[in-house]
Amino acid sequence: MKLLVKDAVLDGGTATLGIEDGEIVSVEADPYAARPGPGEADRVIDASGLHAFPSLRNGHTHAAMTLFRGWGDDLPLMTWLQEHVWPAEEQMTAEDVYHGTRLALVEMIRSGTTHFNEMYWHVDRVARAVEELGLRAHLGAIFIDHGDPDTAEEWRENTLRLIEARDQLHPRLSLALAPHSIYTVSPENLEWLGELSREHGLPVHIHLSETRTEVEECVEAHGVRPVRLLDEVGLLGADLIAAHGVHVNDEEMALLGQAGAAVVTNPTANMKLAVGGIFDHDRAREAGVRVALGTDGAGSNNSLDMIEEMKVAALAQKHRAGDPRSLPAGQALGLATTGGAEVFGQGSGRLEPGEPADLMLVDLSGAATRPGHDPVSDLVYAASGSCVHTTICDGRVLMHDGELEVADEDEILREAERAGRALVERAGGG
Repeated sequence: MKLLVKDAVLDGGTATLGIEDGEIVSVEADPYAARPGPGEADRVIDASGLHAFPSLRNGHTHAAMTLFRGWGDDLPLMTWLQEHVWPAEEQMTAEDVYHGTRLALVEMIRSGTTHFNEMYWHVDRVARAVEELGLRAHLGAIFIDHGDPDTAEEWRENTLRLIEARDQLHPRLSLALAPHSIYTVSPENLEWLGELSREHGLPVHIHLSETRTEVEECVEAHGVRPVRLLDEVGLLGADLIAAHGVHVNDEEMALLGQAGAAVVTNPTANMKLAVGGIFDHDRAREAGVRVALGTDGAGSNNSLDMIEEMKVAALAQKHRAGDPRSLPAGQALGLATTGGAEVFGQGSGRLEPGEPADLMLVDLSGAATRPGHDPVSDLVYAASGSCVHTTICDGRVLMHDGELEVADEDEILREAERAGRALVERAGGG
């Protein structure tokens, strides 16, 4: 497949991007010099007046939780989990996960996201949805045992089955190990998962230090703080992708940096659930911690719009630091593009020859983003997902001019609404 994106606004000038077989092969200021030429391309997109940006990477999601959007809101984290989310998840079927994930993917495509790092049940249904709609994903093989040996054995068997089958995944999909947290997985199984990670070269995706209570209970139960516990069980390393990291002290941040670990900050969900702090991006950078940006699930955000998340991230850091220079717009964009690409092993995250053809065309001509002094600032501080005109992943056009090209959007919305209402009713909330 040869695609030509003509005359896009890029880095202050106008450029044409040539795309072949999922890769950017040329970025030319002279559209007539671009390869493939207009006569050779299978498709030509006129991007005149549209701004080309790398597409966005959502570093921490529970995609099917779109089915919980707007249900159980305005509650403390553990109350929300224990009294609403977990009882509902016990009622979830594989088809519920499929329909909820498809709904999430439509929202992601519409707001310029082409990759997400997932942690949820029924990995096969998540994979099916991603294959159909054309995105990229890291699929987290979730593990929760609550200290029960019988439950742990079931999760061990499931994890091993997923590892055995990972070669059958679509090339846009990768497997990750996903212990839910230190308070839902025993140290013995955390250690076992660390061994699996090293044996099979798999990343580990885990919730970490989201609340003060989590930290206090870890110290009480194990005599150390969460990051030190991960170090003791062999999970602290370059393959660790830790979601949240809100309540991490200086010693722990240094340990994360020394290990080459990554933290995915999810500021909107953290503020909505009032976790009692803001991840310290400045301190993380100083410690050498790799950082990416995520939305968390739509049940706790309630949006999967990474453009809005960039703004919230930047404002939260400025508020935390008492310094408007903290996390400027360009760095906020980097968390969602180049930072995510580096953490998840997807090239540079830039629009350059030789890089994956993952990009979005954004219309910044509306009233909310005029007069247009600085496109990056406009994207981060003034735009929203509704400004995305075209989304391209792996060289395939997923949406163009606001029209989804990879699926029947009406059918997806209808089935997700049906599944969500039935699920909440079964969970006793209807």
